[in-house]
Amino acid sequence: MRPVFDIRPAAGDAEHGLLLSLQPGPPRMSGLRLRSRDGSRVLPLHFHREGDTVRAELPVAPLLEDRPLRWDVQAELDGNGVFEPLIGTTGTTIPRHFFQQAIGEHGISAYLSDSVSSLALFTAPSQQHAYTVDAENTRAAFPMLLEELPLQEDLVLFESFLGKAYAGNPRYIHEALRRMRPDLRCVWAYNGDTPIPGNPARVRRGSAAYHRLLAQARYRVNNILFTAHGRKPDTRYLQTWHGTPLKRLGYDIDVAGPEVDARDNLYRESRAWTHLLSANSYSSAVLRRAFRYEGDVLEAGYPLTDPLATADGGRTDVLRRLDLPFDRRYVLYAPTWRDDRQVGHWQFDLDLRLDVARVAAALTPDQMLLVRAHHLVSGGLGDRPLPANVRDVSHVDDATDLCVIADVLVTDYSSIFFDFATSGRPILFYCYDLDQYAQRIRGFYLDMEQDLPGPIARSTDALIALLADLPAVQAAHAERYAAFRQRFCALNDGRAAARVVEAFFGPFPATNRFMTDLVALGIGGAADDDARLQRLIQRYLADSDAISTLLYERLQPTEQQRFLVWFLKRWAGIDRIDPAEMAFYNAEVERIRQAERPPVEIDGGHYVLQDMRPQGHDFRLATYAWALSIHDVLFDQYQDEGFRVQPGDVIIDAGGFIGDTAALFCAKTGGDCQVHAFELLDESIALFRYNNALNGISDRVVLNKLALSDHSQGSLVIKQARLQGATSVEPGDGPGERIPTITLDDYVARHGLQRVDLIKMDIEGSEIPALHGAVQTIRRFRPKLALCLYHKWDDVLTIPRFIAGLGIPYRFNFKWVQLPQGWEAVLLAQPCEDAGP
Repeated sequence: MRPVFDIRPAAGDAEHGLLLSLQPGPPRMSGLRLRSRDGSRVLPLHFHREGDTVRAELPVAPLLEDRPLRWDVQAELDGNGVFEPLIGTTGTTIPRHFFQQAIGEHGISAYLSDSVSSLALFTAPSQQHAYTVDAENTRAAFPMLLEELPLQEDLVLFESFLGKAYAGNPRYIHEALRRMRPDLRCVWAYNGDTPIPGNPARVRRGSAAYHRLLAQARYRVNNILFTAHGRKPDTRYLQTWHGTPLKRLGYDIDVAGPEVDARDNLYRESRAWTHLLSANSYSSAVLRRAFRYEGDVLEAGYPLTDPLATADGGRTDVLRRLDLPFDRRYVLYAPTWRDDRQVGHWQFDLDLRLDVARVAAALTPDQMLLVRAHHLVSGGLGDRPLPANVRDVSHVDDATDLCVIADVLVTDYSSIFFDFATSGRPILFYCYDLDQYAQRIRGFYLDMEQDLPGPIARSTDALIALLADLPAVQAAHAERYAAFRQRFCALNDGRAAARVVEAFFGPFPATNRFMTDLVALGIGGAADDDARLQRLIQRYLADSDAISTLLYERLQPTEQQRFLVWFLKRWAGIDRIDPAEMAFYNAEVERIRQAERPPVEIDGGHYVLQDMRPQGHDFRLATYAWALSIHDVLFDQYQDEGFRVQPGDVIIDAGGFIGDTAALFCAKTGGDCQVHAFELLDESIALFRYNNALNGISDRVVLNKLALSDHSQGSLVIKQARLQGATSVEPGDGPGERIPTITLDDYVARHGLQRVDLIKMDIEGSEIPALHGAVQTIRRFRPKLALCLYHKWDDVLTIPRFIAGLGIPYRFNFKWVQLPQGWEAVLLAQPCEDAGP
């Protein structure tokens, strides 16, 4: 019967020690000790018996160091001098760390090992201890998380090489997914420092947050395994693996070693796979058998070979990132790890039996040797001195980057040569331990002498000879190389990643033109653009059909493009503005800013007087120092070709500001118009009245301090925004003032207006309630509408939907003039009978 473990502070104070109880205690136990996992320390423990219970004292102070340590509790039986793990139970599996205690600036906890349920202690500085305990407790609760946490339909969790790399098939699937399915939210389990294109969210592998994401992700992509097994029924898990098998795998291995020890764990993981990626029919058969997998196999080629299937493959970019000369030819030496050279948990010593100095001396002046140790090799080449024409590139996460720049590959039993063969470049094999590897380490699926696409060298001298005569080597192996590529690389055609995305994730869900065109324009820009685009798509996808039919598809093609450029800029911060247009805009702003603007005092306030003739109109404006009026005057944001005020027009100017648009409308009609303006801020109203008098249009403009809304006789609280002269209805700005509301319908009736020809609204996001209060007026007079779209994120939906509900056929134009921030976007709606052919 296994003992039940219990740990508690000695005499209520953990700093003085802990008490360990074993019930029942092993009857033949003759010794008890703590042994650190790194083997550096052993602490004997005192114990005594009380009936069938064994109690032991655990010292605390000797266990605490400024580094994390794990300690195994080990027992000796019958005085035989052999200490074995103390195996038992705690009566519960959650939390995994069934005991934990803070001791000064450290933490100590107890748990049972995953392998044999043996008792272990974990000590670490407080912050690291808390992080690790939280992560391991969350992992133990993973089955519960699968039951309790909701599935996140748009979430994709990526991991590659145990979280150590942004590399392999997951990398290239992710990059294709960015282009093809930007509606999906990607998170990388990645513990490294390399920037990831698209700047997706990252999570530390094994952390508590990682396990919660693993439980909730609709899609998983990995090339080895995650830290916890199991999945929700609707989760889709793509296992990409990381190479066409030459060495025996999984249950095909006959020789004891770390792969055999790990295969049961991988088998449990494989029960959650829904799809297994394969590069060819050979791999499909081998992987099924070796992993005892009976699910779907996606035979689509390896995405990691996509760059190798093109002439350049990004060579220049890789050389620049690795700071390597552009004018050299590169020999890449990329050996695999040796199962019998283990130095730690999935860490192996580099068995470098290549005389690097002699190879370097034999290279031509334009050649360089790149040495890349396998990711499971600890330390790479270390501090070995290297010749000037040799570089250690073991730090490079992705071997594909190195294959892209390599002119020849030298390897042994690594699957890298299957991928490199996609390029058609020469491959040499340096197999100094071929017989030992075949018979005592792993064994092979292929005949090394007959099936490989290049010759085998068993010594440094033999390898140097092959490198010295590569053309002859290629000629001698050309027929075998061609057959090899046909058998193993036929699907590596540069489109493997796209095929995988299409098959596993499915097509982009939007079928409307707006979302399709938006994605096409938005994808593939700066590092942060993908994340921004994804957030934009998530916000608008559900309404994209309506936006497309109600607004986007009703614009002319050139205006559709401009609408998309504005939309990306305003709502995602993604810049697709034509640099020449931006340069022109900035030059015009600077030209107007340099014009003389003398000071003017109005009602005790200090402003500037701006002559509008440099902007093409013969009037002047007293205005705020920051305001240039270029958007509404110079760029004419509320007018467009075929959409203009006419002599005799009655105009509603909602959001009149300082009277700039009222003055412009009067100038455009030669003073033959009537403007009913609405402005709420007293300071702007004072400027408005001054400008009316200054330009002699006071008899043409009716100025109202009223808030247009969907109801009359109510009120609206407005505030001075942070920018002088601007109003806000948002919290956090200046002191508020309550302004009476009125519907436009009531206003028109009270003033006896017999026509309304243009309604212009720029009222800080209050356009929709104001429009609802103007329905009768619009239906009666069918005016042109100039409505701002940039205040609220859903204006592009709610404003066109309102217009559609009027039952009046309108033609749309889109006008956008304020480039830097994406403001001043206006929908120009004109009744079709007035719109011309």
